[in-house]
Amino acid sequence: MLNTWTVGLPPGCNFALRWVACVGVLGCAAQVAAPAAQTASQRALQVTTPVTVVTPGSATNVRDLYLEAQRVQAAGEHSKAAALYDALVRYDPRGEFATQALFQGALAHEEAGDHAAAAHRFEQLARGFPEAVESTDALVRAIRLSVYQEQWERAGEQAELLLKRENVLAPRHKVVAFSGRALGLLAKSDVESAERFVSEGRRVVDEFQLDTAGAVPRDLAQLYYALAETRRIRAERIEFTSADHFTRDFEIRAQLLLDAQGAYSDCMRAHDAHWTAMAGFRVGELYQKLHQAVMQVPRPSGADTPRRRQLLEGAMRLRYSVLLDKGIRMLEQTLAMAERTGEQSTWVARSRAVLEELAVASEDEKKAVDALPFSRADLQAVLHELNNRRH
Repeated sequence: MLNTWTVGLPPGCNFALRWVACVGVLGCAAQVAAPAAQTASQRALQVTTPVTVVTPGSATNVRDLYLEAQRVQAAGEHSKAAALYDALVRYDPRGEFATQALFQGALAHEEAGDHAAAAHRFEQLARGFPEAVESTDALVRAIRLSVYQEQWERAGEQAELLLKRENVLAPRHKVVAFSGRALGLLAKSDVESAERFVSEGRRVVDEFQLDTAGAVPRDLAQLYYALAETRRIRAERIEFTSADHFTRDFEIRAQLLLDAQGAYSDCMRAHDAHWTAMAGFRVGELYQKLHQAVMQVPRPSGADTPRRRQLLEGAMRLRYSVLLDKGIRMLEQTLAMAERTGEQSTWVARSRAVLEELAVASEDEKKAVDALPFSRADLQAVLHELNNRRH
């Protein structure tokens, strides 16, 4: 009996695969004449034709096709290799080469720049073949790719699955799992739960001394980014709603900002352009948002005359324009790094857009101060007075 499936491959392969599965015995006449019950020796004489792939002008079995996919992959033809691996998985999903084809196919997709396809195949392997030797590594790679694509909740779900295998995970893989889980929770605004997973990740780092002086492994960048995000969110939750409590609230928020900046800086120590762009953007944005919040602070009750209100406004602008300058410097450094490394992620585009906003805001602040009927010395005197009141 003969069964045939015809497969259309993606552009680039330029041929169709036909899978032929046929099982026969020696001689059709012998098959017709054979009795219903066969002896062991008769069964041993049966000839089974393996699953065969037919292409225009050639035919090969599944093993040979897998070897061909490996050859193409080694030659750097990643898209073509990915298509061959995908075909093997599609038409022999539980066969001898299923797990290897899924894993190598995911790698080929990743090398070809299709991160979504790579992440899907890694996860498909991990969930479909949990006992396979490649399964855990595939799940770790899926989390990394989901984070890279900013699919935070998906990364969190994959990390939750990976943590069920915590007892067999290598230290760095535990860091990936804990930080991935934290990022998934942060996407749902669950900072408190995220902090617990970040703490677990940092415990592993300390226990196995993964963070030594200088550069850190790329997986630690993911953990430090999650740590920085918990601090950033906590900082931005502090709103300046009262002039009477402004100094206290500002000091708390500013300290959280500095703590977040420190964690983002640790993220940059991985010397990975993508993570550096993400972290650099966030630091610049921190200063931008703090400046915006400060400039909305209600003026104190002592500002009871137009002149006094103008003095206080000018003093505030003079003092906190430094926040814009800090944000500008960080974003300029981020964009300079991107230019050196060729990084072209969305984080670079975001950094460029925010830098333009900060440059305009900084210029507006300078114009506003210059338009006041006071010298900068007058404004500095008001700042000195406010500082003395604080102490």
